[in-house]
Amino acid sequence: MKVGVIGGGNLGSSLIRGFLKSGVLNPDEIIVSDPDERKIKELAKLSITVTSDNRRLVRECEVVFIAVKPDLVETVLKEVEDLSEGKLFISVAAGVSTKFIEERTKARVIRAMPNICGSVLQMASAYSNGSRATARDENIVKQLLGKLGTTFHVEEKLMGAVTGLSGSGPAFFFYLIKAVQDAGIELGLPRDVSFKLAVQTARGASEILLTSEEKIDELISRVCTPRGTTIEGMKILEEKRVADAIREAVKAAAKRAEELSR
Repeated sequence: MKVGVIGGGNLGSSLIRGFLKSGVLNPDEIIVSDPDERKIKELAKLSITVTSDNRRLVRECEVVFIAVKPDLVETVLKEVEDLSEGKLFISVAAGVSTKFIEERTKARVIRAMPNICGSVLQMASAYSNGSRATARDENIVKQLLGKLGTTFHVEEKLMGAVTGLSGSGPAFFFYLIKAVQDAGIELGLPRDVSFKLAVQTARGASEILLTSEEKIDELISRVCTPRGTTIEGMKILEEKRVADAIREAVKAAAKRAEELSR
C-alpha cells in the first residue's frame, strides 16, 4: 500500500516519523509533498520519496493524508480533484468536514484528528467516516493510526471536542510541565535536573492512570495524605481554580475548531 502525505509540517512529519518508527510502513511506501524546499530536504533524510507535486503524489498513492492548514485544503482539492476517484483521502486539517471534501472530490473520505505525539508512538487520535468510506477504509485508518498510539471512532460532530482535548492537548501539558520545572528551578534545583524530574513525574503519573483500576479522584486522594506535603500544594491549585482554567483552555480550543469548520 502506497501512502501519501500532502503537507510536511509538524503534523504531517509526525505521522510520517510514526509510521516509520512503528514499522507499519516502510520508507518505499511513503511519499510526501510540500512546496517548502527546506521541509522536503529534511524529510528526504528518512529515505522516503519527496516531491513538490501534489498531483504526482495522488496518482501514485492509494491512501492520501491531507495535512495542510485548513485554509489551504480547498486549493489542494481543486488541484487533484480529477485524480481523486478510487482514492481514500484522510484529512487531518482541523475543522474541515468530510462533506466539504466529498463535495469537491470523488474520493472516499475519513476525517481524523491526530496530534504530534505520533512521532514517539504515543499519539491520541480519533476519526470519523465520510458517507462514502468503506469498512476496509476504516480498517486502514485504524491500522495506521492505531500503531502510533490510541485511536477512537467518534461521531463527526464531536471532532471539535477531540481537537480541543487531544489535538491541542500536548501544548497544554507542555505548559504545565514547564511550570513544574520552573518551580523546581526557583527552589534551587539545576535546570536539567528539574526538567527531568518534572517530565518523569508526568510520565509516571500517566502510566499509573493507564494501568490502575482506581479512579483519578481516588489516586489524587491517595497521594494527598492528611497533614502531608501534597495536600498543601493541592490547596493552592484549588484556590487558583487551576482545574477551571484547564477546562476553559480545552473548550476555547474546541470552539476555535468549530469556528474553522466548513
